[in-house]
Amino acid sequence: MSETILGIRHKRYKLCEKVYLTITPTIGHEIVGVIDNCSIYGIGVTIEKKKASLDWESEVNNIIPASSIKWGDKEYNLGRIVLRYFLQSDPNKVYAGFSVIDYKVPISGFLSAIIDRPLSKNDCLDIEVNKEKCRVASFTQINFSNVDIFDRCRKFELFYKEWKKTPQYLYEEIRMPSKDVRINLSRNRKKNRNDYISMGSNDYYGLAFNEEVVDAAKNAMDLYGFGSTGSPLTTGLTKYHEELTDYISSLFNKEAALLYNSGYSVNLGVLQGLANAQDLFIADKLCHASIYDGMNLSQATYRVFKHNNTDHLEDILTNIRKKYVGTMVISEGIFSMDGDVTPIDKIVAVAKKHKCRTFIDEAHSFGVLGKNGLGVCEKYSVLDDVDLIMGTFSKVCGSIGGFIASNREVINWLRWYSRAHMFSVSIPPSTAAATLKALKIFNEDKSYLHKLKENIYHFCNGLRDIGYNIAEDHESSVCPVIIGDEKKLGEMNKIFLEEGIFVTPIIYPAVKSEDCRFRFTIMASHSLSDLDYVINVLRETMLKTNFTFK
Repeated sequence: MSETILGIRHKRYKLCEKVYLTITPTIGHEIVGVIDNCSIYGIGVTIEKKKASLDWESEVNNIIPASSIKWGDKEYNLGRIVLRYFLQSDPNKVYAGFSVIDYKVPISGFLSAIIDRPLSKNDCLDIEVNKEKCRVASFTQINFSNVDIFDRCRKFELFYKEWKKTPQYLYEEIRMPSKDVRINLSRNRKKNRNDYISMGSNDYYGLAFNEEVVDAAKNAMDLYGFGSTGSPLTTGLTKYHEELTDYISSLFNKEAALLYNSGYSVNLGVLQGLANAQDLFIADKLCHASIYDGMNLSQATYRVFKHNNTDHLEDILTNIRKKYVGTMVISEGIFSMDGDVTPIDKIVAVAKKHKCRTFIDEAHSFGVLGKNGLGVCEKYSVLDDVDLIMGTFSKVCGSIGGFIASNREVINWLRWYSRAHMFSVSIPPSTAAATLKALKIFNEDKSYLHKLKENIYHFCNGLRDIGYNIAEDHESSVCPVIIGDEKKLGEMNKIFLEEGIFVTPIIYPAVKSEDCRFRFTIMASHSLSDLDYVINVLRETMLKTNFTFK
């Protein structure tokens, strides 16, 4: 096993004299090594291999019950420690890294006289950042003070400042006044230009800038003002909110619908509001963070099944369904990071067999899948079989907010017991009015849906032409291109920006570090020449960075 590549760690200090670490493993004899460096929470030690009768591989992350530091005639009991990593570059030696559990390493006390530089006040509590290696994932490897809850914030600030100076920082670009596919950013690219093709927008149809939609928002603002002024149960309900929920329920052939001020809060509020401690949620492993947060917020137990694997879902339900009163199976229409589609017809069949309710998050599939763009439930003809249909307005309408559609009894229950709905200010009347107009335009003019599907097909063919293995039946606006190396991702993104392409880089914690990627999102308003240009720049970027697809 190799040493963990750290982008951030507590300051390390070399020692000016020989100091020994003695450890007593659970099995085997006492082991002594020379301390090479230390921090307040960790020790790096070199041990002669012939003196270390230890199975290093199996001991990683295990607790070693006793340890001590010895310098001359002085000895300091360190208590329990944990082996975090080891290196065997020298056949005669082992270099091992330990973290402490019971006591801090006495840098400012016992060892202060023999470290290689003077300590300033609180210096031993500070951290150091390796700009070449720092990632968001790096920060999770740091221990925090058990005294001050803000300690982690102070440490993150140091990391954040350094991270923003590196090519690996790919975010917070400020958009200047601009609309639709062509956007302007506050940064300049080559030839002092600041125009970019947007390849990361959630506004799949460009309706956020449609004149009729904007006029609907303006008219509502003239009538009601800027904000909704309250929660839906107090002063936050207007005719536009009522008309919007009626229109949504009719679209999905459900009895009623309920609005939330974001898609995220839909999942939190519905899952929290419906379940109690006797109930069970079973969700696809790759469900969105908001679904996991909603399940955690509820009192229910939750389990996950392997991604899109209905056999695994069947096994779980067969084994544990009878232990719970109510059970709900949860999945997404299109998964937000990979852009693949859930087999909802099979999921519904398994759920019905085991007397479970079904909840489908159509955030990325509403407006994309199905004959009329209603989502995965329409595509597989199970609109009437799925119990709860969740969706957002950001993709179809370029708006903000979300909804849940179901039978009237469920909606009325959630109206009073879904805390994210009841205790949040509702979306502004202008937003509800604009959203309603955008939905009507989309629903009544199928050219938007047809153009989006044409663009997705064209872009995916372009990816295949340059060697990227995207599924032949890919039909989502989300087109992920996995890079797998965050440093390479940063280098490639810099070239994209210089060539006028603004795309979304996705890193940990949204995906695993080794699955970092560009997340291209296709819009109906992209021209075919826009998409061809992006493919050509991607090909050139791969050549310039010496990158090939696996």
